[in-house]
Amino acid sequence: MKQVLALVVVAACMLPVVAGAQQADNAKMIQAFSAQGRADWGNVQVILLNDRTVEALFGASPAKAAFRTKARMTTVFFVQGTASKEFELKPDVTVAQKGETLTGKVTPMKNFAGGKVAKGEQIQGLVELPTKLDLYQPFKVTVSGQSVDFNLNDDDIRDYGNR
Repeated sequence: MKQVLALVVVAACMLPVVAGAQQADNAKMIQAFSAQGRADWGNVQVILLNDRTVEALFGASPAKAAFRTKARMTTVFFVQGTASKEFELKPDVTVAQKGETLTGKVTPMKNFAGGKVAKGEQIQGLVELPTKLDLYQPFKVTVSGQSVDFNLNDDDIRDYGNR
């Protein structure tokens, strides 16, 4: 009985450590597969969706499985940002790689359909490309005129990248 009690105490002590490690891993995945930029209207972050980033961003969402499936089939980005002033958003997204430019299909989530965005408001949306990118090659994502560069780490792509 004492052994069982000791095991329960050890397990209870380990839960915060495991939860903290999961949060740190999620933050690492977001950092490894994202790029940030500063526009005259605010900031923008573009995150490449894969199994690990979907889990980090949408872990509790009922749509998580659909996002993961879509990210396995084609290249999908999650775009988010905050307006530092009121501006007119044009949800045009293009991706340039190896001399080819692809136009993304936008799915608005929050203030990403186009139109006026008030100061302090967040924007969020998904962008789906018609084909998969070569993640081993650098690429540039342009959102409403603001560009961010991706040059992903080969080890991260191999280990987590849904090539």
